[in-house]
Amino acid sequence: MRKLFTEFTPEKLEQVRTHPYYKNARETIIARADNYTLTDPPVMKFSKIHLYVECGNREIFEKDRIEYETRLHALFLAYIITEDDKYLSPLSDIIWGICNFESWSIPAHVAEDLSIADRRRNLDLCSCIFGYRLSEILYLIGDKLPELVYRRAKAEVQYRIIDSFANHKDERYFWLTTNNNWAAVCIAGVLCSYLYLATDEEIEAELPRMIEIADNYLAGFEEDGCCTEGYAYWNYGFSFFCLFAKMLSDYTDGEINYFKSEKVHNIAMFQQNILLNENECLSFSDGGLSFEPYSWLSHFLKGIYPDMQLPALPDECITDYSTAPLPNGTPIRYIFWTNPDYVGDILVPKSHRFKNAEWFLYHSKNYSLGAKAGHNDEFHNHNDVGSFLISKGGRVTFCDPGGGEYTKDYFDPKHRYSIFVTSGRAHSVPIINGEYQAFGKREGCVEIFDEDRFRFSMKGGYDIDTLTSLVRDFECLEDSVRLTDTYEFSETPTSVTERFVSLLPIEEKDGALLCGDSVLVFDRDAFDISYGSEVVARKRAEKETVYYVDLSVKAPKKQFELTFIIK
Repeated sequence: MRKLFTEFTPEKLEQVRTHPYYKNARETIIARADNYTLTDPPVMKFSKIHLYVECGNREIFEKDRIEYETRLHALFLAYIITEDDKYLSPLSDIIWGICNFESWSIPAHVAEDLSIADRRRNLDLCSCIFGYRLSEILYLIGDKLPELVYRRAKAEVQYRIIDSFANHKDERYFWLTTNNNWAAVCIAGVLCSYLYLATDEEIEAELPRMIEIADNYLAGFEEDGCCTEGYAYWNYGFSFFCLFAKMLSDYTDGEINYFKSEKVHNIAMFQQNILLNENECLSFSDGGLSFEPYSWLSHFLKGIYPDMQLPALPDECITDYSTAPLPNGTPIRYIFWTNPDYVGDILVPKSHRFKNAEWFLYHSKNYSLGAKAGHNDEFHNHNDVGSFLISKGGRVTFCDPGGGEYTKDYFDPKHRYSIFVTSGRAHSVPIINGEYQAFGKREGCVEIFDEDRFRFSMKGGYDIDTLTSLVRDFECLEDSVRLTDTYEFSETPTSVTERFVSLLPIEEKDGALLCGDSVLVFDRDAFDISYGSEVVARKRAEKETVYYVDLSVKAPKKQFELTFIIK
């Protein structure tokens, strides 16, 4: 048997079974698994699969699919922890049920008009993850499962993942050549499936392609390590890259070790360089404000990089599937990548500049500012050149609202920017001649990128011929931010409106705007003021209200400057 998953040792297993740090995890897993021995999983219905085609909904089907995942995780881990054979029969049933799935892909990733064979062997995020998880179970406890279940699961992984990857060397799957989180997640699942179950000949034939795809993923990062897809996708994509890199290092006995790369080191540091306050972080693109670090990933990286600063983490191992129904990583590593000795560190927010991505983060004792330049053609793009966030009093006030609910339209280029959260309407950026920012990678230029000053062109965010220059300047003072927008037009604009966005209500008082603990001071006589709000859908059908205030310039000229002080 190949030497893989070297973290899974008798010593670590004994620690998991006995150490107080893992008490909550043990109890949660066993309680969930015991419940699953008494109940059946949902029936996978065509009507729920077809909802995506009918109305673009993907949540209802995914709820049932996730139920299979959580059962698989809980029953497998309960057996690992207890070695109680009572979990093997329901575990075998859930493995058999997954093998019966018509496709391991979710409806959003596999067209209904594909051939049945192509649907069954389609390679997307979810199918590759299923292949990895089943193959790892077979590797670790395959001899404990019924022989037919073992053979069936192995055959399904062979056909759906191993053979499919080997037989599709064209560009049928965009992730084969892309440089975003898809590349990392899919190739990690493929690599694990191969290393656990494929022959030596199959591995050696395809390993160079796998390494090339992993390299493509890393090429999506600049040298500064910034994940422009957002923090959630750092957690997601980079955690699977770490799985890929660690498994490859195990397989090659350390000969191929991505963790020696300085670029990978910089990517690992991303988490500690995006905090606005103790609980909130930069939320650009499809990210979110909530700072929700993975203990297991943070611990794993700390074991490699001594300068990895750990965030404030629970003082016990948490694996509560009720609060995280779709584990974004590798559930057994939720446990086996953690280290009880690392508990108790505190990550202090600090100033940081991502020069390649053009993200700026400034901290003073009175407030924090996060801002971005960049462009409007990023993966998980929002039209948000110039967007910014302010944190004061321990919470974000003026903000970037982050990502919305994932639907069919959300990822359709024809409709994406008609959705509020992805459009310029949901960001604190100007509206010019009634037009919002537009999708596309146009010219941009950062003029000043100092520790306390960030000045850059926003012109590239707009598709307006008469706009000849728009420069946004953040000057960070001791107790406030001076925001200055400088406009130049070839002809007098019909209208210019400065919009400010928040998840908190905004109100006017004494000629200034109040938003939480922040105060925005401006020339009240120069603007007409209007207020608005929009209820936006988040993931898992959650709702949230986004508030905004529009300051419309009363007399715009061909050249003028607007200044705002945010205290």
